[in-house]
Amino acid sequence: MSRRLLRLSRGLSLSVRALLAHRLRAALAVVSVAAAVAAVVVTDGLSRGARAEVLRGVEAMGTSDFVVVRPAAVKTFVARRAVRGRARTLRVSDLDALREIRGIAAAAPGIEAAGIAKANGLSFPTTVLGTSAEYLSIRRFTLARGRFLDAADEESASRVAVLGARVADGLFAGGDPVGQTLRVRGVPFDVVGVLAARGGRADGSDEDNQVLVPARTALRRMRNVSWLSAVYVSLEDGPHRAEDEMREVLRERHRLGAKPDDFEVQSQSRMLAARREADRGVVLLTRGLSAVALVAGGAGIAALLFLSVRERTVEIGVRRAVGARGRDIVVQVLLEASLLGFSGWFFGSALGALGAGALASATGWGAGAGLRSIAVALAMALATGLLAGVLPALAAARITPRAALASR
Repeated sequence: MSRRLLRLSRGLSLSVRALLAHRLRAALAVVSVAAAVAAVVVTDGLSRGARAEVLRGVEAMGTSDFVVVRPAAVKTFVARRAVRGRARTLRVSDLDALREIRGIAAAAPGIEAAGIAKANGLSFPTTVLGTSAEYLSIRRFTLARGRFLDAADEESASRVAVLGARVADGLFAGGDPVGQTLRVRGVPFDVVGVLAARGGRADGSDEDNQVLVPARTALRRMRNVSWLSAVYVSLEDGPHRAEDEMREVLRERHRLGAKPDDFEVQSQSRMLAARREADRGVVLLTRGLSAVALVAGGAGIAALLFLSVRERTVEIGVRRAVGARGRDIVVQVLLEASLLGFSGWFFGSALGALGAGALASATGWGAGAGLRSIAVALAMALATGLLAGVLPALAAARITPRAALASR
């Protein structure tokens, strides 16, 4: 065993000296492998971060049982120019019909409008959402202060409001807004509650920047319309069967016949599944590029070793003449290849860890380089080096003392 270790250490020493004799060539081969390793580490960090963000969205919104019905985009023509708008056929009666469908746990209306909230001499651009008491449980919001909208508020079209965390902080500077008054679009509202902060959604919208008021108040006093901007639905069972029934009910109520839907049923679970697929596609693309970089790095290692073997023909011949076996030469060349692969992994892992950490900090996902990805990258780098070194090692093993003398 000690003799084998001695041979291995001697071969390793010879390999290091051989690589240092051609620093520029070795550096180019190492850089190619390092680039591939860094890409693997970074994409793994991005993948895990995106997966964690999706799971956070699932937990926050209850995406497995959350569906939104919205009016579909339609085209109208004014002065020969296409203008896109939204259908105005989604009514409160449609909401009541959807509530009767078996498998629907709860449904809440949504009447959306942009507005400026004003209080204490301050103004805050926000989104006003008219809705009902069910919205709190459907969207899985929690209250930080006060209470939420109730059935009495809806019945009497009360001028009460529940604020998102960002609106509350922007207008009341960290104080208690409950019991205070604010104006939105010229209408005064008494603040009865504040929602706990949630943050941005996967689509980039800010759920903390909204003012929630009773649906009837929004329809009559703010928008003066009879149609809804959305219907928020939570389901008891699997979403697909209930979604199909919702479409059938709305098509029948809107008397569409052969016409296309004038509404859209948006399943959050399907949207997140599509996002997962998109993330997976990006990861696969980047890993494909990493594989190309590894192939290029392997080709660089092979070229470097072929040149090294050719330049060291005499040295190898002398070693064979004094008793070195063919497998000893093979082991030495493969050691050089492994050293190049390991060096590429070392520098690539360090660069990838820095890149993954920077991206995690920038995105707020909190998922940097993972030990699993670093271990996988090590296996890839070593495998690349060893595979690239096989042919040069076999070529070196075939060199005989006679061939070495003839090459002088």
